[in-house]
Amino acid sequence: MGSDQNFKGFYAENKALLKEYVDLRVNLVKLQAVKVLSKSFGLVIVIFLVGFLSLFTLVFLGISFAWWLTNLTGSAVLGFAGAAGLFFMLLLLVIVLRRPLVQNPLIRLFIRETSKDLQQND
Repeated sequence: MGSDQNFKGFYAENKALLKEYVDLRVNLVKLQAVKVLSKSFGLVIVIFLVGFLSLFTLVFLGISFAWWLTNLTGSAVLGFAGAAGLFFMLLLLVIVLRRPLVQNPLIRLFIRETSKDLQQND
């Protein structure tokens, strides 16, 4: 029973410190979550912008390729159909290889970026 009294005395003396410690830990976890979410959101924005600019680049390269094929074949229909065929084959290739080309690198990027922040905080 003596140890029970010691624990009650210890708890009574340190109750305010324990509450402050728990509050600080909760705030720290919240701040870390905000930091990770902010960094992830920023990464999504950058990926979106790179994708958007890449799309425009691809469109203009496709138009240039179609006009080049038009000059080679002498027919606008054949030139643009050839460019469309090339883009269709690229689309099929991306669909087939989407995991190793797109999904896995993006997953690794998010894990690396978020775990880097968490390791720096520990």
